[in-house]
Amino acid sequence: MVASSTPEGTAVLLRRLRAERGREQRQLEGRERRADCERCGGEFEYYPSDKNGIYCPDCVREADEFLGDNYAEAHDIEQIERECEHCGEEFSVLPCTLRDGGVRFCSRECVSDALYGGRSNRGVYTGDWYQVRRRAFDRDDHRCQNCGKRREEIGREPDVHHITPIREFDDPQEAHSLDNVVTLCRNCHRLAESGEIPPEKLRPN
Repeated sequence: MVASSTPEGTAVLLRRLRAERGREQRQLEGRERRADCERCGGEFEYYPSDKNGIYCPDCVREADEFLGDNYAEAHDIEQIERECEHCGEEFSVLPCTLRDGGVRFCSRECVSDALYGGRSNRGVYTGDWYQVRRRAFDRDDHRCQNCGKRREEIGREPDVHHITPIREFDDPQEAHSLDNVVTLCRNCHRLAESGEIPPEKLRPN
């Protein structure tokens, strides 16, 4: 038998894998099933498995909501009402999510409007962002620069906050400079975003 660590062995292994894939494909041919999507009503094909086809591929890709029962409703968990920081609409969140300092906005649209001036955030966190982020951790000693909590107390790396918001730059990449970022715990980050901590207090020395 040829060892798989040799070039000859690798070639034999690849041939076997291709043959196995070919057998699987032949077994699946002609076995597609058709169903009507429960979301849009359009007809689509799927391969039978232990689940019936419910949603078409397009609806799965485009769906913003979880396709299934809401977790809180399914487990009878009481939710907390919160006001969106951008539009003022009330929405419900899980207590654990609120405790972790997240969920400031009611929708993706409000996130986009509030943080990015209505622009998509695609491509915003590229370029020098990750290098600047690492340098901010080193400079600020992995500590919240407002309340002083260290990474170990926070339970994770602190957030890296843009002092002058990204939405105020024509080119979002210009926001990613070391003198425009500061590390904050999630709670202080939320206070900074809402203006309760003034930007001048956050400027690095």
